[in-house]
Amino acid sequence: MQSQPHSAEHFGAFRDFWWNSDFLDLMATRWRLREANSLADIGCGQGHWSRLLFPYLRAPAQLTGVDRESRWVTEAAQNFQRAFPQVSADCFRFVEGDATKIPLPDNSFDVVTCQTVLMHLERPLTTLREMLRILRPGGLLICVEPNNFWNYLSFTSLTSAEPVEKFVRRFEFWLRYHRGRISLGLGNNAIGDLLPGLFAQAGLAQIEVHQSDRAVALIPPYASPAEKALLEQEATWKDTATGAWDMEDLRHCVQAGGGSAEFFENVLRELQEKFVEEQNAIAAKKFHAAGGCLNYLVSGRKP
Repeated sequence: MQSQPHSAEHFGAFRDFWWNSDFLDLMATRWRLREANSLADIGCGQGHWSRLLFPYLRAPAQLTGVDRESRWVTEAAQNFQRAFPQVSADCFRFVEGDATKIPLPDNSFDVVTCQTVLMHLERPLTTLREMLRILRPGGLLICVEPNNFWNYLSFTSLTSAEPVEKFVRRFEFWLRYHRGRISLGLGNNAIGDLLPGLFAQAGLAQIEVHQSDRAVALIPPYASPAEKALLEQEATWKDTATGAWDMEDLRHCVQAGGGSAEFFENVLRELQEKFVEEQNAIAAKKFHAAGGCLNYLVSGRKP
């Protein structure tokens, strides 16, 4: 089963706050990006990730972005041109293509990368091998993928003391959703945990694993630009606890993961109540959460 295309909700303003610049400086040094002058960003979306990495490359650098959605191919090129007006049009291009069959030649790039792409794929190893194919010998593969399942389990000011039974029901709900997505071929929201092993299976060498140092904190009075962007993003989502997910997709995945219709309805009602409670606490500036998350940066060299 092929994954659904990204909706615009996944590219909101909060995405601009995913990374700390000094952390990227550190990672660029660890990855020796100054030694590279060509990069391919697979599943590039609007180009957020490649725009961050491009300045670290050795000039004059070449950038190629690939995405299956023609809208994002167009917008990524426009965004890149606005961000780097001094860069010649000969130095970058964005093309339409599928991550499972990348329309780029073998052994062509010093660095090949993706950000939150493999998590949406039924067969991520196929895409890893495609990325490896277009990478030059000795080149660097970088994949940034999360364990989003953890986001459903972290505590907030409203859940740290809730009844064990309620927490366990919510845990089971999201675990069944997670398992259901995998069984339906819709991807793995915890793929970041498995990436190092997949890198080894694909034949990469010098595999390293790091974690992003960003947390998605909400602290009253929510005055930082990142917090304002996060609350603005939440305001665009449906008035349920499902966030940016489609209700029928939730139902389908939870039941595919072994949850009964009665279980789904009962826990969904609790989640909706939780969402309303959170929104009321935020409006009263009483809600707070450290917002820790697991976002892995896994890299390896092509032998």
